[in-house]
Order: sequence, then structure tokens, then C-alpha cells
Amino acid sequence: MRMSVRIAIAGVAPAAWRAATRTVSRCVEQPIAGGTPVRCARFTAPAGHANAVADLQDRAPSLISWIADDVNEAIRTLLVTAARTGERVLTDGYVQLTRDIVRRARWERSWRIVDNTGLVLKISLYIDDGDDSLVHVRVGDLLVGEGVPPWIARRGQGEDVAAAIDISQRRQFYNSIESAIAEALQDCDLFRRD
Repeated sequence: MRMSVRIAIAGVAPAAWRAATRTVSRCVEQPIAGGTPVRCARFTAPAGHANAVADLQDRAPSLISWIADDVNEAIRTLLVTAARTGERVLTDGYVQLTRDIVRRARWERSWRIVDNTGLVLKISLYIDDGDDSLVHVRVGDLLVGEGVPPWIARRGQGEDVAAAIDISQRRQFYNSIESAIAEALQDCDLFRRD
């Protein structure tokens, strides 16, 4: 039998615990220490494991999720336009912890064109685990863009701007992502088609 409980995150003060908890499934036999549920070894993902939870201080998953949500419709439209008859567009609805070819961790959200034989093309937005502010845009195996979002750059410099300027800069950043993808989609060599 399984039930849902709130779990404490190690090292978080009790006052902050309520804000830093999440719901997970656990075994009924799972121990409860001093009234606080704890995760048994069966449900604990080791650091760096594919199912590991982001560090509370790591903004990368949140940032990539925010950006991906804002450009999702434009990317889907580009892919639907590029897809041929019999191909489908799939979207990851959430950010995933993935690894690059040399096993470095990165937080990624992706969109794919697939057909009945498999992957035709993958577009991904990701942030490497080592730099939680630099956003990368990849179409197939080609890196088509990278940059630090203007609101993140400003925050690092302690600058404030008017809301209209912030909105304009965000839109410009999103447009640069969309343009880089649209331009890359013109290259037929990126598609895995016969």
C-alpha cells in the first residue's frame, strides 16, 4: 500500500520546511522520526541521479521552465509547419535533468518531430548545471544560440528598469530564440529523414 506524505528536505530550518516540501509516494512501512516523515533509501535519489531533485538554490530548472513556457507556442508552430504528413510534434511538458555526451548535467526542455520510425528532429532549450544563467538553444545536433536573459543579467548587476523596458527586453530575447530556431529549420540536413 502506498500513500502520499510531505517530506522534509535535509538542512532546511523547520520554519522554512513548510515552503520547501513536496509530496511524494512512500511505503506505509517508511519510518517517521519525531513526527517528521523521512524518505527511506528506496525513495532517495543519490546526488546526480537522473531522478534527483534540483537544489533549492539552483534557478536553472525554474528559469528554463519559465522561458520554455513563454516560447512554447511559437516553437510548436514552427515544428508543425516543418513536419511532413505522417509526422507528429511532441512536447516535453516539464523540465528534465539530462546529461550531455560527456555526462555533464543540464536542465532541459524539448520539442520533437517524430514519425513511425522514431525521431526526426529535436529542439531543446537547456541550461548547463555549471552556469545557471546561460541559456542554450539546440536544433538537432547544432547549437544555434546561447545567451543570458536580460532580466537575469540585470539582477546580477543590481539594476532595476521600468516594467515596459523589462517586457520589451524579454520579448526581444524570446524573439531571438524563435528566430534562431526558424533559421535552423531551413537546413534540411538537420532532419533525420530518408
